[in-house]
Amino acid sequence: MGIIYRPEGRAQEYSWLALNIYKGCGHGCVYCYVPKLTHNEKKFFIEQSVRNDVLEQLRKEAPKFAGTNERVLLCFTCDPYQQLDAETRTTREVIKILSEFDVPFQILTKGGTWAVRDFEFYGPHDAFGTTMTFLDADKSRKHEPHAALPQDRFDAIKAAKKAGIETWVSLEPVIDAKESLEIIRQTHEHVDLFRIGKLNHESSNINWRNFGQQAIELCREFGTDYYVKHDLAQYLSGISFCSIDKRKVKREGKAEKTGANQSLFQGKGPSPIVNALSRMPKD
Repeated sequence: MGIIYRPEGRAQEYSWLALNIYKGCGHGCVYCYVPKLTHNEKKFFIEQSVRNDVLEQLRKEAPKFAGTNERVLLCFTCDPYQQLDAETRTTREVIKILSEFDVPFQILTKGGTWAVRDFEFYGPHDAFGTTMTFLDADKSRKHEPHAALPQDRFDAIKAAKKAGIETWVSLEPVIDAKESLEIIRQTHEHVDLFRIGKLNHESSNINWRNFGQQAIELCREFGTDYYVKHDLAQYLSGISFCSIDKRKVKREGKAEKTGANQSLFQGKGPSPIVNALSRMPKD
């Protein structure tokens, strides 16, 4: 598998392409599934390092993806702006290489305003996203002890929006439904897309049908695009909604393949996905 790879399963709902810069993550999120996934439960939150030859490999592979309309997600199994990045600044170099070869990317981080320093390298097809689980700082510290606090993440989103960068928020995991709904209310003016999920890998007494319906209604009320993840969509049978797919970007003169953005969800309830490319501004 190359340094740029195609995710499988649920991960495809976030991106068709991805790149993981680091091994391990220093945020220490108690709900993180990656340690088990990578069979690294003992060292994942303790030892972090830059992946071997990541920049050299990327420089070799990036030309193969030059001009693609599929965004590369940074990152799935680590945070591109975890504490180690303050020392190595590897994410900055990755972004510069992707930009050099015209490979569109999207960031997903809990690193907050540390990411703002790299906004100068974003192009018209790139996007900045953050995971938001709480607005309450104390709750965030309990579940995400070393990640940036919610206000700092929100400040990063606002800075990206002000810089003309497309923004998105991952509402997953949903630990406190009221907090997640309040995030939509308080951040929507600066967010272009909410990706709405649920809590996986742990039990919960949240009424997912009610939560999903309320989240959709809020996004509609504020006129903000949203994508309902399939795990949540299974609870929404009979509720009409339309998820927006922004995993690809619009390039002049490049036709879309039929069915490229169809939903993976095969449940009883409707889960249509609309390709948002036609709604994005031209270069």
